[in-house]
Amino acid sequence: MKNQNSFFIVFCLCITAGFLGLYSAFVGHFNGHEQYEMRLADLKKQVEKERFNNSLLTYQLKDFQQSVAQVLPNDKTLQAKYELRNLASVVRAPASEESLDLSSVFYEKGKKYFNSKDYDKAIQEFSRLLNKYPLSSHGVEARFFIAESYFLKKDFRSSLSEIDTMVTQYPQHDLTGFILLRMGQISELNNQTEEASEIYKTVFKNFKNEDLKKQAKKLAQSVEY
Repeated sequence: MKNQNSFFIVFCLCITAGFLGLYSAFVGHFNGHEQYEMRLADLKKQVEKERFNNSLLTYQLKDFQQSVAQVLPNDKTLQAKYELRNLASVVRAPASEESLDLSSVFYEKGKKYFNSKDYDKAIQEFSRLLNKYPLSSHGVEARFFIAESYFLKKDFRSSLSEIDTMVTQYPQHDLTGFILLRMGQISELNNQTEEASEIYKTVFKNFKNEDLKKQAKKLAQSVEY
């Protein structure tokens, strides 16, 4: 009897262990299946996202092409030349930006305003020239016309500031000598006759331009008498 009971208990334990094993396998199977389904859902979302991005890029590309088509000329030959020229400009961009000197344009506009006595606009154009092209060959002339414009506007403080810059940057240039005569005249207007006389004499001694020397001598004599 005891043997039968023991056998029955062992048999029950085996069945129980078998059910537990099957249950574990069953749970593991469906858990793995659930993870697979979640992974598959994530992949589907990524695919849909990529499709949306590709559609957006395609739309942007078409929009860009239409914008370019509006800018480019209709003639195929002109369009080809335009594209080649544009490509060349891109290749040479750093060098071309440096070599493209438009200072003459600002200079001529400034002179036009100066000759028409529009001194404010003249100062503006010459200042733009100096700011954009500080190494321009027109730099000294631009600085001279700025100083002269301020003098004619009777803005003597600004004129003296420009004159000081010319003396520092172009000490031996004839235009510096001519603008120094304006400094002497400003000194005269301020009743500083001795200072004005010294300026005229300095110009006469240090510059070789004959016309400049004659003007300096004449102004010096007028102060002395």
